[in-house]
Amino acid sequence: MRIRLGERLNTVLSLIEGGRVCDVGTDHGKLPVAALLSGRVSEAIAIDISAKSLAKARLLAEQEGVPLRCLQGDGLTPLSEKQTDTVVIAGMGGAETVKILSEAPCTFSKYIFVPHKNAPLVRKYLKDNNTRITHDIAVKEDKHFYFVIEADPSLSWQEKSLYFGEEGVAFEEYRAWRLQKIEHLLSLKEDPSLREEKEELSHAHPATDRAES
Repeated sequence: MRIRLGERLNTVLSLIEGGRVCDVGTDHGKLPVAALLSGRVSEAIAIDISAKSLAKARLLAEQEGVPLRCLQGDGLTPLSEKQTDTVVIAGMGGAETVKILSEAPCTFSKYIFVPHKNAPLVRKYLKDNNTRITHDIAVKEDKHFYFVIEADPSLSWQEKSLYFGEEGVAFEEYRAWRLQKIEHLLSLKEDPSLREEKEELSHAHPATDRAES
């Protein structure tokens, strides 16, 4: 495959398994085009509020010879229920991701999220809406840690930490980094939520069956 993806999007791609995919906030369209090129999906949709971004995505698809459908609009509002199976929302903050979900006209079979900050907000939204997290993978890219969160609305919420996911080969490194940061923050000011996160991190049981791609 000619398109180069970073750790985050490679991990997202590994979770896309057939059917159709929609990438919300697609930017250059690398993920949906890569999904088509790899044969993981039969159809792909790119959504972006920016006409310039969609033009770049459309050009990339033309260069790679794949049929990418481009829709301009805010979040999931341009999409109807029968148009896709898997929805990807990557590279936005947790609050923005939750806003998109709360304003969506319908639900879809599977979601994959990669919040660049405030990931606990996404997990809490899923819990509040009784949606199970099926994968929650720690990845490291350019010295930063992220979580790739896969969710299935057809399955009921199963209790887990709202602070982090325990999958992925980067989890242990993330745990060490985060515990050190929490210790520093607690030395400056007491915070019950940080105490809770520290306790959960200290007793987490990492699963590495799905590693970074």
